[in-house]
Amino acid sequence: MTSILAPAVTARRPAKLSRRFGLTALLVLGGIVAALLARSFMGPSTYRTPMWAIWLHLATVVPAVPLGAWLLWRRRKGDLAHKIGGRAWAAMMVVTAIDSFWIRTVTGTISPIHILSVIVLVQLPRAIRFARMGDIDRHLKLMRGIYIGLIAAGFFAMAPGRTLWMLAFG
Repeated sequence: MTSILAPAVTARRPAKLSRRFGLTALLVLGGIVAALLARSFMGPSTYRTPMWAIWLHLATVVPAVPLGAWLLWRRRKGDLAHKIGGRAWAAMMVVTAIDSFWIRTVTGTISPIHILSVIVLVQLPRAIRFARMGDIDRHLKLMRGIYIGLIAAGFFAMAPGRTLWMLAFG
């Protein structure tokens, strides 16, 4: 039973350092995206996706899919296993998103699927901030959205003619 006189629970404000880190990350991301977009308007290039980028991408995506599913659909949330798994999943998603900018289409430019990488790099810090502030509903909605984006990107990556299709089926 609650009392009207009970103190209200207030959400913690993120520290200045984490806000500065987030702003710096967004500025760096903006610079990378601007450079890639500028390059895409310069016409065809001789760019070839380096194999290390593909293998790094796969090394982070493959474990992120089942780990993300386990984190989203397990009953207990907020315990130590959830926090450790969530940090590992978030780290894998950040590496995946950044690495995706080295993976280009046949023309050597970024493609519309790279929008998902930008979304991950913007929404993931927000989702973490919401969890720390105690706004679990918003945290859950953002994490579900990021996970659905991960699954959608994997689905489209398996389209015939794409790099993953070629690796899997020759």
